[in-house]
Amino acid sequence: MVEGIGNLGGGPNRPESNEKIKPTEVNFFKLGGTWDMIFRDGQKIGTGNLDDDALKEMQTKVGYFSDNPQELIAADRKLAIQLYSQFQRTEPAISDVGEHLSSWAHTDDLLNEQVKDFVRGPFIPLFSGDSSHLESQITAPLITTLIKRAIQEPHKPLLGGQGTDTADMALLQLYDAFTFDTELPPLILAGANRSHVEAGSDAPQNFLDAARLANRDLPPGAYWVFQGNLYKGSDVIKVDPTESRLIEQQSTFHSPHQHNIPIASVSKEYGPARWEARKSPSESHIVHKITVENLYDTLESIYNPDLGKKDSIPRIVIPGIRDSKNRAVVIAAHSLGNTGNGIRNACIKEALKGKPIVGISRTLISATNEEYAASLFGANRNPEELGGTKRIIIYGHKLNSSVANALMARALLENFNQAQTQELFTKYAQSRELA
Repeated sequence: MVEGIGNLGGGPNRPESNEKIKPTEVNFFKLGGTWDMIFRDGQKIGTGNLDDDALKEMQTKVGYFSDNPQELIAADRKLAIQLYSQFQRTEPAISDVGEHLSSWAHTDDLLNEQVKDFVRGPFIPLFSGDSSHLESQITAPLITTLIKRAIQEPHKPLLGGQGTDTADMALLQLYDAFTFDTELPPLILAGANRSHVEAGSDAPQNFLDAARLANRDLPPGAYWVFQGNLYKGSDVIKVDPTESRLIEQQSTFHSPHQHNIPIASVSKEYGPARWEARKSPSESHIVHKITVENLYDTLESIYNPDLGKKDSIPRIVIPGIRDSKNRAVVIAAHSLGNTGNGIRNACIKEALKGKPIVGISRTLISATNEEYAASLFGANRNPEELGGTKRIIIYGHKLNSSVANALMARALLENFNQAQTQELFTKYAQSRELA
């Protein structure tokens, strides 16, 4: 057991607690990943409801592997809609989450703490495959399902298990972007580098930690629990797939802007949960307007060029910025937000048409400003570019690409203009101490 973890609100058999603590009511979702995989032919693979094999079968049936680009696009969208329908029909497991996970998620010390000591509620197996599959066709129906459940039962935190491959870019960031300004319950996800069936698995500790956090009053948003750290969805990236070494006492994942909290210190940051005080926002809030169709279409309409990827500027990047099918652009620029003249010119021309274009830094510890003449944001005040036109390049503050993409998706669904989109980005960045 992690030293100091007993401070998380007491619990059964704990020295500081004279009475048994009632487990917190939660909704738990299986969302894929290594933590629950089996071995087949010497390789790890997902098993269970909608696992790797079942997903490929569904993709084949809708024509996803077509050589025709238009058929591929149509099949991708069709699959997203089918998956959403399937998720709504998915029944919880017979045993609740506490019983389901406690067979392997427990401590081996004298306290013998188990997941069922801390949480109870339905275990809903939405997806059992590898998290590398979490593209728009799966992400859109999953996020729509999670937000719908949060609205229906705001008094219950959402817990779940996800794979590590895409934990820093698939679900957490979207949930965080859409709910940060609400009083909805948080989404708390955990994963593992080794399946719970493997010797020395990190899954038991990670999921036990996540269960303990269900009785902490975490603010609205999304959180990742991994190997002794609580990460905010706004500031977490995967840095090491092999656990080669610790980086600032963090393994596999890292919080570039140092917003991670050691699990043992969470109780000092957040008091006992008051889930009964959580509530759904007014009907005018965007969470009530999300559908699998409009979220999928929006995610697929954002172009995300990264100038560190060495794609051809004249052949790929500039045409992508200028493409009318791309309704918005999130550009990971050099250093503090700098670009070459060709990209700057393309961004200015599209911004003049009203297209929302946000600039962020492609660096690990991201930051943006106008220190250099090459800064993309300098166009906003140059009278020969965007100055005086009421059109702007949107300032991405210290946000990473995944978070900026999620916020842009929200801005498009809200039908925001450039100024309103900038307000959204600034409000979010300030709330996450990333402005």
